[in-house]
Amino acid sequence: MEGKIPKPIKKWTCHKLECFTDWIESYVQTPVSTRRCYIELYAGCGSCICKGTQCQIDDSELRVLKTKTKFDKYIFVAQDPQDAINLKRLVAPYSSKSNLEIIAGNCINEKITQELFDLIPRSASSFAFIDPPGYRRLRWSTIKKLAKHSMDWKGHKMELLIIFPLEMALLRNLTRPECQASITRLYGNRKWQEIKKGKLEGKIRPGKVRQKLVELFKAGLKGLGYRFVTDFSPRRLTNPPIYHIILASDSDSRIKMLGDAWGKDRYLPCELLYGVKDKPS
Repeated sequence: MEGKIPKPIKKWTCHKLECFTDWIESYVQTPVSTRRCYIELYAGCGSCICKGTQCQIDDSELRVLKTKTKFDKYIFVAQDPQDAINLKRLVAPYSSKSNLEIIAGNCINEKITQELFDLIPRSASSFAFIDPPGYRRLRWSTIKKLAKHSMDWKGHKMELLIIFPLEMALLRNLTRPECQASITRLYGNRKWQEIKKGKLEGKIRPGKVRQKLVELFKAGLKGLGYRFVTDFSPRRLTNPPIYHIILASDSDSRIKMLGDAWGKDRYLPCELLYGVKDKPS
């Protein structure tokens, strides 16, 4: 909900943020020989409140700023102006004006994209967290620009961690006529229509439809030249999971990190045993 502070979330979002914390802590501990830049394309207000429990927690922006090992540069793109204002207030204790930038605007806008690229340190090792509020806000043209723009001194492209809005948006709208153009913008092509056709004709079962939609997006990332493109289904709070995780990287060391972060049961902040390392299965 844009402009709502703190942002109301459901239990599965809280779970996602806890997993993200484990991921980003592992990520920053990986040694690099150059400057490191963190980019978040769909930044919010910095604070969340869980519906039902009223448990207030940090959003991804504050979590990445609180890691033990720091990035050299942080860039947040917040579409809602009020979110950007609140985020600036909340991040102030954890950053300096020299290492953090907050851009207010839509990341699909060319001027906003160029402003983002101008802020990325040259030859930095860059990582982008892409967690769109639905598939309509995620466009292939944006993904392509990120992959083509930034490379470190070793020639590694910007790493992308994408929270792919599969069940909560894409699959539900796959056959709706009014959604056809936005799905084409998501994939950058019309190949997804073969999957839709198979679904309508009963030739592709629902589970296979999910798999094929993810594989098609991964194929596009491979076409951009990434050496390693993988996906992961999070440990389920919902069945099937509301989102899917897609990683594009030139380093295979990131793949295990996905399973370590998203592949285990865990307690949430509103639960009594929160802080226990592993939840019994």
